[in-house]
Amino acid sequence: MTDKMFKYVQWLLYLLMGLSALFVILFYINPANPDIILYWMYAMLILSGVIIIGVSVYGMAKNPKGSYKALIYLAGLVVVGILSYLFAKNNYSPAMLEKYNITANGVKMVGAGLTMAYIILLISIGALVFSSMSKFIKK
Repeated sequence: MTDKMFKYVQWLLYLLMGLSALFVILFYINPANPDIILYWMYAMLILSGVIIIGVSVYGMAKNPKGSYKALIYLAGLVVVGILSYLFAKNNYSPAMLEKYNITANGVKMVGAGLTMAYIILLISIGALVFSSMSKFIKK
């Protein structure tokens, strides 16, 4: 990143931090209206998502060979997500679903999310152990 671009990004971050602080102060002045912070959070979430996708696409366009690994990892993440969804089950009865005010698909999505988190956790722990052991064996 060039120095000029770095300065622009730095000032943009200062501006966003100042606006966030202003909205928090406004919230504490008038706590009966939490909508301003919610709308700011939605705007920041959308802005960060757009920036992340934009920077990723820009990086892939700038270095297509380097993005090959990232696309493989993304495909692996999609496969883990699909497998997690396929293995997720709804173990709740219709009465329980109504009691907790959730649909059968909602229960399946939560189960898939938990299963995916467990799988990713196991993969990261395995990579950490493998990395440590390979360094230990090389020495």
